[in-house]
Amino acid sequence: MIICEGPNILEGEFYPQGSKNGALPLMASSIIFDNIIKINNVPNIIDINIMISILENLGCKCQYLNGNLIIDSRDVKNYQISWELASKMRASFDLLGTLIYRFGKAIIPFPGGCLIGNRKVDMHIWMTKQLGFNVKIEDGNVVVDNFNPKLVNNEINFWIPSVGATKNATFLGLFVAKQTKQKIIFKNIAIEPEITYLWDFLKQNGFNIFYDNQERILEILPSNSNTNQIINVDNILDRIEAGTFAIATCATRGKIYIKDNNHKEYSLKSMLSKLWSILSSIGVNIEFHSDSIEIESNKKLLSFEVSTNVYPDFPTDLQPQMVSLASSVEGMSVITENLFDDRFIYVGELLRLGADINVVNNKHAIVNGGKKLKGAPVKATDIRGGAAILIATLISEGKSTITNTYQIFRGYENIVDKFYRLGANIKQNQENSLLKTKNA
Repeated sequence: MIICEGPNILEGEFYPQGSKNGALPLMASSIIFDNIIKINNVPNIIDINIMISILENLGCKCQYLNGNLIIDSRDVKNYQISWELASKMRASFDLLGTLIYRFGKAIIPFPGGCLIGNRKVDMHIWMTKQLGFNVKIEDGNVVVDNFNPKLVNNEINFWIPSVGATKNATFLGLFVAKQTKQKIIFKNIAIEPEITYLWDFLKQNGFNIFYDNQERILEILPSNSNTNQIINVDNILDRIEAGTFAIATCATRGKIYIKDNNHKEYSLKSMLSKLWSILSSIGVNIEFHSDSIEIESNKKLLSFEVSTNVYPDFPTDLQPQMVSLASSVEGMSVITENLFDDRFIYVGELLRLGADINVVNNKHAIVNGGKKLKGAPVKATDIRGGAAILIATLISEGKSTITNTYQIFRGYENIVDKFYRLGANIKQNQENSLLKTKNA
């Protein structure tokens, strides 16, 4: 349980965690190397712990200490993921392509994760068939085997730029290109920075991968990893966590400095450019320094409209937080969700706090902001919805309690302590040790 007394004003320095969505595909990639991989700046969150358990169940040896994760995949013999583990996290399906690369086959249960609408894996299955594999659905598992090079379609065109399908396409494409000695092309791919960073990492380790962000094209040529040494990779910063704290600062009318790097493509300045543009347009003062982003929220902010879409447009993972911000701003704001059909499941909890929100066709949230929120018992519904609820409690008068905090801790490292250090009157009523810290 999280207990928050409001209202609060956030002030201070904020150090972002390593990216959850960046670390998970890097962890999955360990399977293809048959080697030892060290990933630095891995966040201490539940979803990472689940992926570690999945990798260990497959035969990997994992050590985590002080944000560094070492994975030894040399003894992996298992190509089937357990239902118990897969049901806890959607990213378990990221291993479809890596297991096929390693074994030429895989058995993976339909994935779990956040219940935010219709999140099918039909594109993954269709793509796998297009690449020459036999795919069956048996007892709730996706069973892939019997690769036939004569059935390969060398050019795959996604009907939407799916993040998950693009990740699996990468590893399936590497396998098929190697087996057929032909180029494999994927069109209309997702280009989220966590994906392009994965491609850059694979290219650095010998794989022939070329991508064009403007055209949304990925080309994979026959290749193998060129290293026999321990592979070392630094994870990028978590743009969604940073965006969450930026939005929380605006909602509380505070001022913070978010630590950043100066990487051209993978800085928070670059990865969150759409967020910075929207916040600036409603009256938030944002200044970019060499190693930080300064955010100062004025007392008077303007109402706004924002629509989610695939990167580089506004991220769906920051949509709930923007609804909480809209509740703090006088006037009518409209937030439109274009990617998931039930992403507004958290709104009922904001209503408990006194927010005035009307959800239309599960697509638009019409927020009549500026009303005082009052503390109440609320429940986290999913990772990002839980973050939105937490932001709303920060600006509510009086005491709020948040239950089902497991959902929040799936994606946010030490979120209670980080808000506390920024001046929030917030606490957690029990210790929460989330990651295994193993010694060799």
